[in-house]
Amino acid sequence: MDNNYIPTAFDEKIQNKDLQILKTALPYMKGPRQKEILTLIKSMELRKSIELIDSDDTSLSICSTDNPMENTLNMLSDIRKFCSEREQEHIDMMLNLFSMFSTYETMFS
Repeated sequence: MDNNYIPTAFDEKIQNKDLQILKTALPYMKGPRQKEILTLIKSMELRKSIELIDSDDTSLSICSTDNPMENTLNMLSDIRKFCSEREQEHIDMMLNLFSMFSTYETMFS
């Protein structure tokens, strides 16, 4: 497990104090009880996810723009935080390519 856990905007929307308490207590429980609580935790997360879908809450898309290229660059930059060093290098190459294409378009459009 990665010790550098960074919650996403989605995680922050579906997590709460009750879920954190249950998740913290989970390793201290024995077999069948642990499975029951794990199922409860996941069902609570699913319920909160469904509530988020059904709501008019647009906070998950607050960073979106009308520019698809900008959305792609922002998404790659955000994903980069969760990647290994090698994966970050690949993302950096993609970001550089997008930047070069953007510069080319600006110069020759």
